[in-house]
Amino acid sequence: GGRGRGKTKHMENNVPKVSVIIPVYNTENYLKKCLDSVCNQTLKDIEIICINDCSPDGCLEILREYASKDERIKIIDFKENKGAACARNAGIDAAQGEYLGFVDSDDFIDLDFYEKLYNKALETGADAVKGKLYLYNPKTKKIYLQDWIDINDKIKTHKANFYFTFTTAIYKKEFIQKYNIKFLENLIHFEDPYFTINACLHYNKIEIIDSAKYYYVENSNSTSRNISNKHLESLLNGIEKTVNLLNNNCTNQHHYIIVFNFLFNQLLSWCNRTNISNENIVKASHGLLKLILNCKYQENLFEHHFIEKNTDSKKNIMNILRNKVRKDTINA
Repeated sequence: GGRGRGKTKHMENNVPKVSVIIPVYNTENYLKKCLDSVCNQTLKDIEIICINDCSPDGCLEILREYASKDERIKIIDFKENKGAACARNAGIDAAQGEYLGFVDSDDFIDLDFYEKLYNKALETGADAVKGKLYLYNPKTKKIYLQDWIDINDKIKTHKANFYFTFTTAIYKKEFIQKYNIKFLENLIHFEDPYFTINACLHYNKIEIIDSAKYYYVENSNSTSRNISNKHLESLLNGIEKTVNLLNNNCTNQHHYIIVFNFLFNQLLSWCNRTNISNENIVKASHGLLKLILNCKYQENLFEHHFIEKNTDSKKNIMNILRNKVRKDTINA
């Protein structure tokens, strides 16, 4: 029973520096790699909160095996499947740390990831410190960057550009509690941008460290990869709630426009998908129209968005969509 002896005084007296929150569902082939990367962090003073979201595979056994060897691991065991947002919210409620971090159970991080983020947070007092997202292909073992996901340079120009990839950052717990920032529950898609966008409305200070690396694993069974009616419903629901959030809380027009553009492009890409039914394209188009009608800066909408010059491809798409929506309305 000498397991507790290695604990330093420092840890007994103080709260953990970072609480790492890991929702776990159906990722038994990836989970060990994930846990190894978190348990072996150079920043030792962390707590690791794993939420088993009623996973049907061997995840719970793996969690128990790791918890028996590492007392920093706490397991929250859901008796029914509630979804990642619910799991992360339970993690936030249970967290004791000074800062909160999130890792998805099929992803992994560099061993100095949290040390780099935490030291920067300590040095600057930032509300959030963000690392960099890399993609990892488990088949080819290749690691690469992708332009549209790598938003760090944009964030340096304006904080509003931090609208997704929330797992790459740590957040001051006091800050998350003060503004009651939570994930949108009961959605299967778009529950995370809501959290990231909400947090962003309140940052006094955000820092970026490009050398702190988070690896997003391209997992073909991941819930975010499968396209279905439910996904579109979720997206439309999430976007509507996010616009309401913006309309009620965002007073800075430039900030608003950046986030609104992100939401618009999310829906636009759905309208242009070739692998979804006509019925869903119509739904997405109606969602786009509703989004435009909900924009707080109606009069500046087109000077800020989508239509920069006459040859702009988005303008053509918008015209096609307008006509499509009109036709559908006429034919209905």
